[in-house]
Amino acid sequence: MFKFFSKREVTDDYRDSKQALVTLYNPRSAASEAYRMLRTNIHFSSGGDSFKVLVVTSTFSGEGKSLTAANLAITFAQAGESVVLVDADMRRSSQHEKFELPESPGLSEAIVSSNIEASLRDGPVLGLKIMTAGITPPNPSELLHGKRMDNLLGDLKSRSDLIILDAPPVLAVTDASVLASKADGAIIVMDMTMSDKNASKRAVDSLRAVNARILGTVITGMQPDRKRYGYHDYYDRYYDDSEHSSDGQDTVHRGRAVR
Repeated sequence: MFKFFSKREVTDDYRDSKQALVTLYNPRSAASEAYRMLRTNIHFSSGGDSFKVLVVTSTFSGEGKSLTAANLAITFAQAGESVVLVDADMRRSSQHEKFELPESPGLSEAIVSSNIEASLRDGPVLGLKIMTAGITPPNPSELLHGKRMDNLLGDLKSRSDLIILDAPPVLAVTDASVLASKADGAIIVMDMTMSDKNASKRAVDSLRAVNARILGTVITGMQPDRKRYGYHDYYDRYYDDSEHSSDGQDTVHRGRAVR
């Protein structure tokens, strides 16, 4: 499973939520449609109702995994599913900035106190709940590996159709492997301008070492070639044609007029 995004569409450094959450603020863009296609691919790859926990990670920091997790959560909620997006990157959290929410209380507090309700907030889409990272603990890996994290996931499973975990990069710390071992599937976000073959292989091997089920890879960092008639151009023209058709005007397709 491969999806391609340009660097502009996936950079995790976005601070403007309207730029970051393209599926919410620009749902008819080509990028939003690509996230919906990714959602469909995950549905087909998951293998049924038993799929409840999805980890989104990357090889390195800054490859777009947090944006991918956020926009995926929105698209699943837009499709009518109840979704919980959990910022499990407690060392470099970012979901609270994207959704303009307080960082605390969040995941770290929920694990320690078992008070999950206090750390869940409503998202901007009906059916979406968000758990921010919370205060950075001195021992994130130990918290994520412990029994209390298992209990938290069990509680969230009973509340939702899908849990999406925004995990740290695989090669940076062990957290991603710990989370992937608890999940039903994982996707890896790789930036073509940052990842090399050896690093990508080590990331995949690290997840396989904990018997993680890797559903596929999201490729980012693509540089669109404006000289060619690509998917983005086709998608934009498709919507333009649809708008003209809905107004009762003739639309030209390959030299013939249709209504």
